[in-house]
Amino acid sequence: MRTASLGALMGAALIAACFVDRPSKAFECDSNADCVGFTDNRTCKNHFCAVSNCPRDCTMCDEEMQICMAECTSAESCGSVTCPSGWTCTIHCTGGNACSDITCSSGSKCDVTCSGTDACATLSCAGACQCDLTCGTGACNTPSCPFTGNGGNRMECTSDGTTTGNCDSARAAGCTKC
Repeated sequence: MRTASLGALMGAALIAACFVDRPSKAFECDSNADCVGFTDNRTCKNHFCAVSNCPRDCTMCDEEMQICMAECTSAESCGSVTCPSGWTCTIHCTGGNACSDITCSSGSKCDVTCSGTDACATLSCAGACQCDLTCGTGACNTPSCPFTGNGGNRMECTSDGTTTGNCDSARAAGCTKC
């Protein structure tokens, strides 16, 4: 009886081994170019095409350093762009209507350049720890920028110190909160 139980246990273990999930050869890669055929955003990591944790509009991304570059060059090519908390994002909206809403989340660092007619509809980075904006004529609506202080000591982190200027983290020492 004991031999039969041991045999049944070993048989069950062999069957269970057949259901262990192993990476398929289809996911093997040597470079990011090998991962282009997948429908989800995969990059080559440790010789396997893995799903990326980069923000969706990144055209270049370093997940470990949490750095994202988004190049938006044509009408609504990026749509809404979000720079997550803890990330450093460089966002270039260089075509007409290239970006609709840009959000730089609390704790993010953003460097945004907008050129082209209505390239950037809305920029919201009041909660960002650092935000810089360069806007061409007719490229941006009024941005929402960080500020330092409060009440009578409030200072807008904009190029001209007003609530309508371009975001500028060099304006005052408190404009960089990272």
